[in-house]
Amino acid sequence: MKNVVLFSSLLAASAQADFAGVTFTSEDDVIAGATTYRFFMNFDNPVDALIAVSGNDDVSAFRITSESGLINNELVASRMGDVENISAITGAGDSFFANWGGDASFSPNFVVPGSSAQILSTGATLLEQLDNGGVFDSNPDTALTGSVFFMQLSVAQGSQLTLEGTVDYKSSSGFLQSEAMSVSVPAPGALALLGLAGLGRRRRG
Repeated sequence: MKNVVLFSSLLAASAQADFAGVTFTSEDDVIAGATTYRFFMNFDNPVDALIAVSGNDDVSAFRITSESGLINNELVASRMGDVENISAITGAGDSFFANWGGDASFSPNFVVPGSSAQILSTGATLLEQLDNGGVFDSNPDTALTGSVFFMQLSVAQGSQLTLEGTVDYKSSSGFLQSEAMSVSVPAPGALALLGLAGLGRRRRG
């Protein structure tokens, strides 16, 4: 079963930017017992171009918080695949940064100090970059516009997952813009509704 959900980013009230928020799709059992989420950065002007997603002390830290830990099913279980098009590393349900535009690169020590950016342990519950680091398009002339696939993450079904950070993009005005984004899945409200539904079933039984 596949679902598509839209969440708005957490933008400052004064922001006059073209970043339209984060969408994601969810699919169960790509890996047995897991839900696989694919995250997209969305822009409302066709010439806006995603440049980077980063941790920025002036805007927002980059952070992945997983209640049950990230899941991968590739042979090297200690890795989180770096980009989606390296088939030897990433499997269908793995957790990885997408290679948008075909030129995704990582700043030194991104997320995991002292190691290359893409070596992120399966089972990780917190990965963060507070400032001065991210994943970026190393050839901005090919940066994608519109709705840009950025990241795939798999977690145990029903487990809460939060993704937040700074979205850096070239706006329609031609200037670099930075906006905060944050999304949680399942949404806290959805978890509450699931709990109420469960109570209702027990009462009828």
